[in-house]
Amino acid sequence: MISYPKKRYAFVVPRFGESAGGAETLMAQLAQRLACRGDHVEIFSTCALDNRTWENYFPPGVSKELGLTVHRFLVNPRNLEAWIPRQIQISEGMNIGVADELIWMEESVNSTALYEHIKNEAQHFTSVIFGPYLFGTTFWGSLIHPSNSVLLPCLHDEHYAYTQVISSMFRQVKGCLFNAGPEADLARALYGKISGGEVGLGFEPLDSEYVKMLSPYFKDTFPYILYVGRKETGKNVQLLVDYFIGAKSELPTDLKLVIVGGGSFSDLHRPDALKRGDIIDLSHVTEEKKRRLIRHSSLLCQPSVNESFSIVLMEAWLLERPVLVHASSPVTRYHAVSSGGGLYFGSQSDFTAVAKTIVEDPSLQEKLGKWGRSYVEERYRWDVVLTRFDSVMESIFQTEAV
Repeated sequence: MISYPKKRYAFVVPRFGESAGGAETLMAQLAQRLACRGDHVEIFSTCALDNRTWENYFPPGVSKELGLTVHRFLVNPRNLEAWIPRQIQISEGMNIGVADELIWMEESVNSTALYEHIKNEAQHFTSVIFGPYLFGTTFWGSLIHPSNSVLLPCLHDEHYAYTQVISSMFRQVKGCLFNAGPEADLARALYGKISGGEVGLGFEPLDSEYVKMLSPYFKDTFPYILYVGRKETGKNVQLLVDYFIGAKSELPTDLKLVIVGGGSFSDLHRPDALKRGDIIDLSHVTEEKKRRLIRHSSLLCQPSVNESFSIVLMEAWLLERPVLVHASSPVTRYHAVSSGGGLYFGSQSDFTAVAKTIVEDPSLQEKLGKWGRSYVEERYRWDVVLTRFDSVMESIFQTEAV
């Protein structure tokens, strides 16, 4: 067994708990694993539950959750009349100037009590790790003690990433923990030399017999393409719906599209899609039911172009299912190509041709799925990920000769 000095880490996330998003979940799981191996790990977060309203929901104070000490602090009141127009302008690619960008960050999710805690406690930790990048808690919090601050940014190639305030943050912190090589490449292309490297998320391999014994989710047997994730246009789910409908005449007549996850289908602005009978909308399901849905799908489709890792791809591969990703997503395309476990599409014709090829060839599904599983087990086992974490953190904090 490898012996190493135990460290003290604080993870700062805008919200913490079961309802948190993928980035927060990734950070929470990394924190848990560090704690399990013996490091001292604490979570600093807000009292918010809903990432749309950011209203205080949990009581402030200290609790023990998922084996971690969690400190929650009240969210500051927000001036949405100041935040919303600037948020829209930036999202549309407008350069609003640094003064307005600072107002945009001031009216993001913030907590004065959290920042006071960071100010007083950061010095007692080996490092304070902040993420995701696009929140006031990350921006303001990481700049309190930047020499001890590390970002786990979950960075996307989006207009927000090009703002002056975000650029300034990346250049001032000590370094970054990236989820994939393309994310690190993007950060360095945007902000210059950034210390750090790829770490990613770890997974426990699934027993092969367990995978084989998973029963179908649906009583009636039919082939289906599966999407698992939030139902929102930011995840490109509306494009998947459109492409599925556009391809259906060339696909098996009994093929369906199953969409499962949080949010509302109405947010996709496709009111007539569910009337067709070949598109199924499911809400949140248990982990076991999600595995059954994935295992018996023809393929899992991840249409989002803004991903820094994509947990669901790894989950699909561990269940030996092929994936289909968007060609304009550097990270998911990188995973698909590197693993051999999936293909990608960039247009309606691409989607139709690739989906048809995979759906109609069970042997190809099996081959791609097994390649994907090998990729996850070799590259994203927890011991491998934690070794990368230690190596990257050491590289960030190594003392340079003067």
